[in-house]
Amino acid sequence: MYLDNKLSGVNMPNTVIKDNHITLNGVSYFRGHAEETRLGSIGEMRQSPLRMNYLDVKDQIPPKKIKVIKSSIIAIDFSRLSKTDIGSAVKAIIPIGGVPVPTALDVNTTFEMFKSGELKLVKFSVRNNDMIRACNGSPRKLENLINWGKDARVVLQILSIMDAKLASKFDNNVESNLSVGEDNTVKATVNVSHSKQGELTVTFSEGTTFAYLLGKFDWDANLRRNKTKIVDIDIDQWGPG
Repeated sequence: MYLDNKLSGVNMPNTVIKDNHITLNGVSYFRGHAEETRLGSIGEMRQSPLRMNYLDVKDQIPPKKIKVIKSSIIAIDFSRLSKTDIGSAVKAIIPIGGVPVPTALDVNTTFEMFKSGELKLVKFSVRNNDMIRACNGSPRKLENLINWGKDARVVLQILSIMDAKLASKFDNNVESNLSVGEDNTVKATVNVSHSKQGELTVTFSEGTTFAYLLGKFDWDANLRRNKTKIVDIDIDQWGPG
């Protein structure tokens, strides 16, 4: 059973970043093929020849079915962070002309901006019951999950890199509304009381996921032909193949 409170105490510097996973409060997040994942991505678990498991993304649970997500800033243990741990170039969500834009950054820039506090790591998550409802309410997606069998997975949480000022708007388990843009990107909108617009929207385009946590399914029947709905989702952590 996925326990949201187990993963909610994130404001302590105990997050350790490695090139193939991130450990947060004892829970290991995947980094393999992270650039292809978003909240609600679905697919099959794969083992790579490099002994790093990853999600083979095949589809997406519609954001309008998920509706609401929660977010918090993640404190990083900088004493254990190196440039090699960051890995390759990343996309950070940075305001350009006042608009949050996914922006490519090289490893050196990302490392220095992390250390200086200009960038923050933010966790975005879907409540377990909300994801169950969203999957069960998407018949074609549900059929695919059933057909993929024991390897079927869904992205329950993502970690994204954001400008520190933007990140502060998404801290402390704030709730955001999830939607989809005209270009099929996933968007999260949070109310900002002191903003002239009254809300702030960030876009999760390809490459903006730095790490992710998967969920695997418990069904209403054991045999594939008898399965009709998901009854629970368990967390599935990173681990070597």
